[in-house]
Amino acid sequence: MFKAIFITILVLLVQGIYVNVFPQSYDTKYTVEYTLKDINGNMINKIKLFRNGAKMKFSKVENKGTDKETTTDIYIFKDESMVYTVVSNSAGKFGSKHALDLSLVGMQTGVYILDLGNDGKIFNSSSRAGTGTVLGYDCVKYTIASTAEASSDYYMYQDNLMLKRFVGSYTEGNTIEALSFDNTTDVPESMFVVPAETVY
Repeated sequence: MFKAIFITILVLLVQGIYVNVFPQSYDTKYTVEYTLKDINGNMINKIKLFRNGAKMKFSKVENKGTDKETTTDIYIFKDESMVYTVVSNSAGKFGSKHALDLSLVGMQTGVYILDLGNDGKIFNSSSRAGTGTVLGYDCVKYTIASTAEASSDYYMYQDNLMLKRFVGSYTEGNTIEALSFDNTTDVPESMFVVPAETVY
């Protein structure tokens, strides 16, 4: 009995020491605006990312100001391990639900956030290729080669949030990069409310 209590206390102490010695080392409250550019640097579209703790939201507007205007909002809830995608247009709001997956979010948005569940298959020590700077922020650079001519370079701020990605070769490819990064302005909880009228 006493041995079991002693072991329990010891485990709790070790966990407490671990939390204090190895605290979370990346921001969890910020707003980022990204742009997608073609190989010539021409802007194709923009997308915004909002984060407050375990809640994130990507938002993109297409055909703004026309009768075909469409807004795509992607809500990511780490605590629920769920991703909700809501497309809004003149016909209504239509959505889909998926289990949270780092690669899924990356494919939907072009942006990778490693604390969403990096399994080490892509972003690992062997794919690290040095460092770089985006918007004046120091980043860890990962290079993933797909062919002899083409590769993908990812610049991860605080080794967690992607601020820039180049995909392809120098004759054909595209770039996603942050135009702005704000970790001082508050991000309200109301930002992360999935519309109740969404049709799934």
